[in-house]
Amino acid sequence: MAGMPTGSIQERFGPKGRCFGCGPANEQGLRIQSFAAPDGGLVADWTPAPHHEAFPGVLNGGIIGALLDCHSNWTAAYHLMKAEGLYQVPCTVTAEFHLVLKRP
Repeated sequence: MAGMPTGSIQERFGPKGRCFGCGPANEQGLRIQSFAAPDGGLVADWTPAPHHEAFPGVLNGGIIGALLDCHSNWTAAYHLMKAEGLYQVPCTVTAEFHLVLKRP
């Protein structure tokens, strides 16, 4: 949307957010960042650290769930905002999601 500030969606629209997965204000959280992509979607940017591993070289399944949950929720909220011509993302929450982890 024209005239919008740059930065992640979370920083722009929820700078005081404390969510463990995506809250910019949560110093101990994952601090997932989602950015607008040229095709109109969102792209997440996040790099794991060794303390996010379940065991050496394998990311913890709960962390994977948090990544998908937070990025998906922000994507839905962002698309609702654009579709309705809003200047703030509407409040959305995840009611349910299902994840099957096939292998490390």
